[in-house]
Amino acid sequence: MGLEIFHQQMDYHGVAIEELQRLIAAYELEVFVHAYSWDLNLCALQESVRAVSVLETKKSIAFAHALGAKDVTIHPGRLSIGLEETVHDGYMQASMKELMADADERNQPISFEIMEPVGKEFITDRHVLERVAGDLWERMYVTLDVAHCRDEEMVLDHLNKLPRIRKLHLSNRTERQYHTPLGEGVLDFGKLSPDILASGLPIVIEGMDLGLERKVIKKNITYLKEEFFDEME
Repeated sequence: MGLEIFHQQMDYHGVAIEELQRLIAAYELEVFVHAYSWDLNLCALQESVRAVSVLETKKSIAFAHALGAKDVTIHPGRLSIGLEETVHDGYMQASMKELMADADERNQPISFEIMEPVGKEFITDRHVLERVAGDLWERMYVTLDVAHCRDEEMVLDHLNKLPRIRKLHLSNRTERQYHTPLGEGVLDFGKLSPDILASGLPIVIEGMDLGLERKVIKKNITYLKEEFFDEME
């Protein structure tokens, strides 16, 4: 059993890294980390913005290393203005190269996430990520977020054809909202669960759950017990 820790959230709430280390040891948890992402853009046209974004992401890599994390999920950059998206490719590849070098020095695994097709996101499928990565592709790892895929066909395509997936982010989505509970959305996990489970990849259950009742996580646990794993029986 384990969890993914959002570095930004820990900072926002003032949770000390020593407290996290204590809890991880006490509960014998496997840990993954999600890097800083608020206000950052690893392929911004403005050099100073890119530099700060790389620096902040390196802080998350160091944070993950201190926790003994299995992997760090990193959001790729997005478009700055309405230019052809390939204008950003070189900037993104340079940021990726610097972050991968930093991670290698720390012996800390990292992976880049394929994003949902909203706003100024443009790295939204495996083909774009491979194009942007260029010669880094052959050693790059990916976080595959199932809810970012438009349908079951895209999920299975990416699951089977991405050469190096580090972990899966699992949730559902509706036409208007991403990361809904597993049983509430357009994705049919009855079709997906055999391939997902057969992959043997670590699974992170994702969803915003702000209430003290923890309704979302309870829904997801119930679904996993009654529907998801039942597909393998």
